[in-house]
Amino acid sequence: MDKLTLHSIIEKDNGFYSALCLELDVASQGKTIGQAKKNLQEAVELYLEDVFESKEEKDFIPRPAPRTAWIKFFKAEAKVLGKKLQTSHRHIHLEDIVCTN
Repeated sequence: MDKLTLHSIIEKDNGFYSALCLELDVASQGKTIGQAKKNLQEAVELYLEDVFESKEEKDFIPRPAPRTAWIKFFKAEAKVLGKKLQTSHRHIHLEDIVCTN
């Protein structure tokens, strides 16, 4: 079985960490980053379970988060990638997405 990779962004907000799954626009929070990630994992699992049980996958998967959240994610990812490229540019793994019409 293939592992499904979903993307999230975590931000500190008023003493808590808020976490958002970008592909499904599902959010949660926690007092720590780890707790926010765990809570988001549970929220995503419950969301998917509910959607599949109600047979509404066509309407709710994917359900992308707002564009502003994606832009924040890509800016943060670019910073991390820039640092990684400086030290590990010889160990590259390409992840493919094949687009078909």
